[in-house]
Amino acid sequence: MLYSLIFGDYTLQDKFILVVCYLVSIYFAIVLHEIGHGLVAKWNGDDTARMMGRLSLNPLKHFEPIGMVMFVLVGIGWARPVPVNPNNFKSEKKGMVTVALAGVTVNLLLSFLSFGLYVGMGAIATKVAVDVESFWMILLKFGLYLGMFGTLINISLIAFNLLPLFPLDGFRLVEAFTKPNNKYVVFMRKYSFYIFIALIGLGIIADFTGWPIDVLGMYINAIRSLIVKLYGLILGV
Repeated sequence: MLYSLIFGDYTLQDKFILVVCYLVSIYFAIVLHEIGHGLVAKWNGDDTARMMGRLSLNPLKHFEPIGMVMFVLVGIGWARPVPVNPNNFKSEKKGMVTVALAGVTVNLLLSFLSFGLYVGMGAIATKVAVDVESFWMILLKFGLYLGMFGTLINISLIAFNLLPLFPLDGFRLVEAFTKPNNKYVVFMRKYSFYIFIALIGLGIIADFTGWPIDVLGMYINAIRSLIVKLYGLILGV
């Protein structure tokens, strides 16, 4: 994704704005997602994230190299998971469920606010005559691109994190409602990484061949379309 923005057919100004807005959107989507996990864990009685300095806006505390590379290459990735100790929860099951849902809830809120920004900037752009080289046009572009990327990236993270693959939030939800030695849980702890690599591989093959085998991409696009339509209904656009 980042590669296509840098080497795409855009003006130098637009490339700069696109790349900055993309990186800013990733920063807020990832960092606030992880802080959400840590805060909800704290509210449930586990202070591990705070003690390890993970309730921080410093991206270096959260970014994971391979996850960031995936964002650059395919537009979806992950951060370093916030440490959580379920043994400290007041209620283990309630704690596991609420902590698992905290990150995607943050992304849902961010995606809705971003969509509102995109719609608002779009409305201004259609009603106000602004010179294409002016400072105000640059501000409009920043608003539009931040809204666009913020919407797409946060919805993508929601869809991705709800996959029932270890160590994603969807897996944590399954784990919360099953016994410790559940066959699915044990299997996914061992093989989720390979399943994920296979999904990414199918996406890469699909890009080169045009074959409709990008299962992960089709799933994320379907969730994006559904949520964006819902937001459009809510905002009346």
